[in-house]
Amino acid sequence: MIVPVPITVSLPISIVVVPQDGTQVIVPINITSTSETALVSVSGLPTGLQEKYAASDTNPSGSLSFTASAATPAGSYTPKVTVQSAGQTASTNFTLVVSAAKTENTTRSPLTTRAAALARDHSAAS
Repeated sequence: MIVPVPITVSLPISIVVVPQDGTQVIVPINITSTSETALVSVSGLPTGLQEKYAASDTNPSGSLSFTASAATPAGSYTPKVTVQSAGQTASTNFTLVVSAAKTENTTRSPLTTRAAALARDHSAAS
């Protein structure tokens, strides 16, 4: 009886940080298999996060890209990557952090407002 070589899947990055500002984050995915093709799926992603798998030209390894929007809830998640190839299945978990979009603070503190007024008064008096 011939025992098939088991397939494996891994991500070289254990924590993937995706900002809510729409920036695409690309992560390599390593897949070992006797087949050149693989079916890759990712479960456990937050609502509003887009994921896409792109295989390399010569083997099933490739990349996963993640994109979050402002509608994607910020927080930490533990998605699962599942790979089916050569009649076998392998999976791995990783940590996904959706970071809150940075917002500019357009309100001035009373101290900042007072300092600006003093600077104006000083330059007007000169």
